[in-house]
Amino acid sequence: MGKQGVGIVRVTVWVPELGDNRLDWAPCAALPSPLGEERITTCDDIAAILRTQGALVARLLRPGRYDGFRLYARTLTRAELVGGAEWYVSPETGAYLRCPGAEWSACDYGQHDHHLGDGPTVGNIRLAA
Repeated sequence: MGKQGVGIVRVTVWVPELGDNRLDWAPCAALPSPLGEERITTCDDIAAILRTQGALVARLLRPGRYDGFRLYARTLTRAELVGGAEWYVSPETGAYLRCPGAEWSACDYGQHDHHLGDGPTVGNIRLAA
């Protein structure tokens, strides 16, 4: 459990570029960018947002069009990267699945207040502006 406070993260979807070099990722043109802006109060919220938004994207994208996708969560005010997740297409089912261990947040690395934005603070807690 991280520090309490309120912040907003912006979620975007990136897909592998079609072509020979699969290491290139670009914003997904088939979906709005950003996909959404989510209010968070704890570090656990980032993981929950990545899971639920990932499931939504998995339903919206046609399997076969992309081999997978990545979600990135960034702070609204400073665009700092505070979380991410990767999904791939299952060769058995053709459905998108979360990559095991590929969901992370800055909180995992001790950066508990980055997701709270630039609002005023009380002690170590940032409040919504």
